[in-house]
Amino acid sequence: MHTRGPVRIPLRVRVLFVAYFLSAFAVIGQVTIVGKQVYDLTGRELDLGLLGLAEFLPVALLAPVAGTVADRIDRRWVFGAALVVEALGSLLLFGYARSEPTSVAPIFWIIGFVGIARAFATPSGRALIIDLSPVEVVARVVALKSVAYQVGIIAGPVMFGFLFVVDEPLPYLAGTVALMVAFGIAVLTPSSGARRLDAPGPGRVGHDALEGLRFIRRSPLLFGAMGLDLFA
Repeated sequence: MHTRGPVRIPLRVRVLFVAYFLSAFAVIGQVTIVGKQVYDLTGRELDLGLLGLAEFLPVALLAPVAGTVADRIDRRWVFGAALVVEALGSLLLFGYARSEPTSVAPIFWIIGFVGIARAFATPSGRALIIDLSPVEVVARVVALKSVAYQVGIIAGPVMFGFLFVVDEPLPYLAGTVALMVAFGIAVLTPSSGARRLDAPGPGRVGHDALEGLRFIRRSPLLFGAMGLDLFA
């Protein structure tokens, strides 16, 4: 009797782990440096809270819309476009840091801009790797993706801290490079061939978002899980 061996994780999925690592590495490392620079400019703990709000608020407000977009447009391109916008934000922070800044207002605007990109990167990125994985390896893939993310959020602040000591704007340049490499991986990943829903019009997106909110309201357990995920 012939026994099948364990199903291997496809190469295209394993390469995506690198993209998830680089994304977490750049975003979390950058946030650490931004917080340091904001506090150095103002010396106020309140500004650190406002910085977190500028990053989180777009994610919370756009979550229903971003999920609908990820369901209806090729997730590789939604994820990739979000990574490009994040890279642009890093490049803007690099330019501003080199200009000897005296105000934190531009930093807040840039971080809000990056937060909008994160709102779209999160649902598309999470679903993309599931799309590409055989059913037999989904549990392993999700676990390994979590490992890649956790390694990124640990390594990012450490490496960016060293770069900050060398040259204060340098971490943002490193973040730009890391995010663009992640973009290249995402868009060059072969398609899963999964059928997409019809492209969304403004009315369709709004309708789907409202339906999603109604469903969450009727599912307290799901609401709690999503709340923990948003604040994690």
